[in-house]
Amino acid sequence: MDLFHFEWETVPFRLIAFVIAFTLHEYAHAFVAWKLGDTTAKDEGRLTLNPIPHIDPFGMLLILFGPFGWAKPVPVNPLHFRGNKRLGMVYVAGAGPLVNLILAILFAIIYIYAGYMGVFADTSDKWISALELTLRFSFIINTALCVFNLLPVPPLDGYKILRFLSPRQWDRFYYNYEVYGPWILLLLIFIPGIREVVLGAPMGFMLAWIQQIAISILTLFL
Repeated sequence: MDLFHFEWETVPFRLIAFVIAFTLHEYAHAFVAWKLGDTTAKDEGRLTLNPIPHIDPFGMLLILFGPFGWAKPVPVNPLHFRGNKRLGMVYVAGAGPLVNLILAILFAIIYIYAGYMGVFADTSDKWISALELTLRFSFIINTALCVFNLLPVPPLDGYKILRFLSPRQWDRFYYNYEVYGPWILLLLIFIPGIREVVLGAPMGFMLAWIQQIAISILTLFL
């Protein structure tokens, strides 16, 4: 199953997985910002589990038919945060990937348990096949979004975490670095060799790690 290889028959399952992953990712950003005192996202209707305000139609179309895409970024004003505003930005940025990690673990648990119980045994049943693909894509896509968003490249969450954990005197470097962020992302997305080096190993590690966590949790109850 390759996220960068388009297949018509997988579109519905990718769509379900991406909508869940994107919606909860963006909701997490909005929720943490709101808890810290910033109501910007709430005022713009983004503090919701309704996927419609979070989904960018063009970004969703591209991620279903190509190797990249996006949701609508949640507006955040750190000046409204209570307490340490730089640390607040770290919390807000980290909330999205953290939710994707949690979702990946949950979907892995459900997928492995369903397989253990023989739910996917009847491969001729189209509904069973649809369930299997939806769960598998949900596990893989949430893992991929967690890994990708933690890359220290502007404007991804990993960059924001790194920047606002760094000393203020490094801000000038980060301002200059932001200019190159879109170009770095284009190279990463469209050049398979670079994509494999930067994303391949972390994705493989995370998938294996999450599967092991899921199995360890299931063994406590089975």
